[in-house]
Amino acid sequence: MIDGWTTVSSTVEYTGVRVVVRRDTVRRTDQSMGTYEYIDSTDGVRVVALDDRGRIALVEENVYVCGQRLLMCPGGGCEPGEDPLSAARRELAEEAGIRASEVELLTMMWRMPAGARTREYLYLARGLSIGKHQREASEADMELRWVTLDEAVAMCGDGRITEAGTLAAILLTAQRTTAGRPAAPPAAAAATDKGAAPSL
Repeated sequence: MIDGWTTVSSTVEYTGVRVVVRRDTVRRTDQSMGTYEYIDSTDGVRVVALDDRGRIALVEENVYVCGQRLLMCPGGGCEPGEDPLSAARRELAEEAGIRASEVELLTMMWRMPAGARTREYLYLARGLSIGKHQREASEADMELRWVTLDEAVAMCGDGRITEAGTLAAILLTAQRTTAGRPAAPPAAAAATDKGAAPSL
């Protein structure tokens, strides 16, 4: 709770499979009252899987709520009691068939801070090995694509990538991996290699 604020009441308006809708009445530091309606949901993860050729794995799938087919880093929701790192490794293997010898936290971000009490943990995975994915029925239309990190950054800027966690994860990875090194010439950026696995 914010220092000086008090929750006067909290009611559950709706309970679903993965979300709870709450309405809280709050007294702020200046004694004014406020009502906040928000979603309580499971935390989520997104993983940038970076291979030794400077490419990252993206999954493309139909997202019902958005009504669009989106390009995203592999990821999803944490299971009850599951820590985010384990969820990141699980989602990477399930959606893309990728396992990684190194997985490091890039950051934690709030998905939609004004309307949802849920966090997204962003990871960078390296030392990749490719196996068979284990997608759920709802992911049957999912496709794996490999693009260079430079191309992925460009996709974040021109609207081809629009999912918030993926945007942040890719840009943080680019910042981390290029810090202190000269930028590669534009000609070095390879074209999208749809469906191909990295050479390991």
